[in-house]
Amino acid sequence: MHASGREHDKISTITGSANAANEPADFDTAISTTGYGLFNVLLLLAVLPIAWTVVFDTTSSAFILASAECDLQLTSFRKGVLVAFPYIGMTTTAFIWDYITPYISTKTLFIFALLGDSILNIVSSGVQSYYIFLLVKFLSGILVGGPLAMVMTYLTEFHSARYKPRFNTWTGFLFAVANIVPAALAFTTLPFDWHINILGQDYDFWRIYLLICSIPPVLGLVTATMLPESPKYLMAIGRSDAALKLLRRMYCMNTRQPADTFPIKALFVRQKAQLARPVLKASLERMRISLYNTKLLLTTTAYLPAFCFVSFLQFGSMLGFHVMRLWVPHLFVILNNFDEENWTKERQPTICEMLDRHATLPGRQYLNCSNFDDICFRWTVNPAVYQNSTVIASSAVIFSFLAGFITTTKLRKQIIMLTAFLISVASSFGINWAQSPPYMLTLASAVIVTTRIAGNIVTAVNVDVIPVPLRATSTNILVTIGNIAAIVGNLIFSALLETECLIAFLGLGCFFSACLCVSLFFPQPVKESPAKFADVSTAKY
Repeated sequence: MHASGREHDKISTITGSANAANEPADFDTAISTTGYGLFNVLLLLAVLPIAWTVVFDTTSSAFILASAECDLQLTSFRKGVLVAFPYIGMTTTAFIWDYITPYISTKTLFIFALLGDSILNIVSSGVQSYYIFLLVKFLSGILVGGPLAMVMTYLTEFHSARYKPRFNTWTGFLFAVANIVPAALAFTTLPFDWHINILGQDYDFWRIYLLICSIPPVLGLVTATMLPESPKYLMAIGRSDAALKLLRRMYCMNTRQPADTFPIKALFVRQKAQLARPVLKASLERMRISLYNTKLLLTTTAYLPAFCFVSFLQFGSMLGFHVMRLWVPHLFVILNNFDEENWTKERQPTICEMLDRHATLPGRQYLNCSNFDDICFRWTVNPAVYQNSTVIASSAVIFSFLAGFITTTKLRKQIIMLTAFLISVASSFGINWAQSPPYMLTLASAVIVTTRIAGNIVTAVNVDVIPVPLRATSTNILVTIGNIAAIVGNLIFSALLETECLIAFLGLGCFFSACLCVSLFFPQPVKESPAKFADVSTAKY
């Protein structure tokens, strides 16, 4: 290997062989030459446990609410706080990771994050205190909202522009399949009275379930140690020799050709002197650019309507999705414990009447107790509840995936979004007066599926209407808005369940009605204004 170029050049050339006649290539050209094949497939399989960890950490708590009620002294509001806490960790620290991660190896971040998350998941299974459990989930949220949220970015750096759209579609589907697995594991674990003694502590079924849910981060930790560094990152830090070696290996595995036949013999890289910029100074510069872009989105007349449109619908769709998907398993555990023998009215009970603790089988023996509201119940868990949750999760994943193939035009996106919110409105208003639990379950499932589809369309609309220089900023803001919606929705919904149950469901319907009205005013793509972006573009480099 040798370096060519004068000392004052901003770009130097690192050659991969003695043949100096070959034209040096940039990253896009080099990665395109590697093709697509076995290397990319194996890489995707290696990062799946890492991507699934994010879903497990934010979902598993929803399936232990009934089983852990007495052990963790859970009230309805405490349950809402518990399922919301990972999102609080994700939201409060997301902006920090945005300015740290570009200067640290993604592989290194994966390893440390997965090591910490594995420990936290194992610890959570043995925790006796509610507040310590909250702390564990908060710390898990910090990890999954930062390093582990970079999986897709990491993967795309191994693919050329030609393969990215299709690859992103199918990779997103495989990542979304993780939503099904926690429900399937709950179906096979939580309904059974299992006990295991580990280091003198009795692990009952819900603790065993959490231990099983710690497998993805542990497995991800193993695979993360075997991951290669991104070739783009290697070139950015001046290690062109390592980047070229990796590109040759990708070419060899993908094309089944000898590595020495790789046509790229040299790569453009920055001078190492250019990379000595202090991380703090570079991070502050990135933060300034991000704040400037945010200011443009919020104060410029051309961008504000489109940005408000996607932000409001993102908040509404993610609020409905996260509230219903995290509460449906527990709500239907309670519905299956309804005391039908003590229901004397001639009509069928509403969902709120069935959720009343006074009308449940476990509550029958405590009706005369003065401290009834403080008593924890040992719920009987019907396996069908978690089986239904598995079906609902599968439906949400499959239908939202298929909707992506349909929503290829603006008109189709608007029609499907209107339909999704219309179904959500009808289901939210109708669920309280459905005649039986199967109908209630169907309506709750409809809310989960349609809000998931609406959320995906909002993301697609954001790409369509926000100009490229502001798109990354708007996407990051939308992710944060979705997490805030999960927090606000779960806290309010859990607080209303015991006090004003009917308002909890009707409130969702009213909010979806507002989303339905807003979705009628689909924004037009905003044209870029080069003058406004001039200051930003010069600040980046």
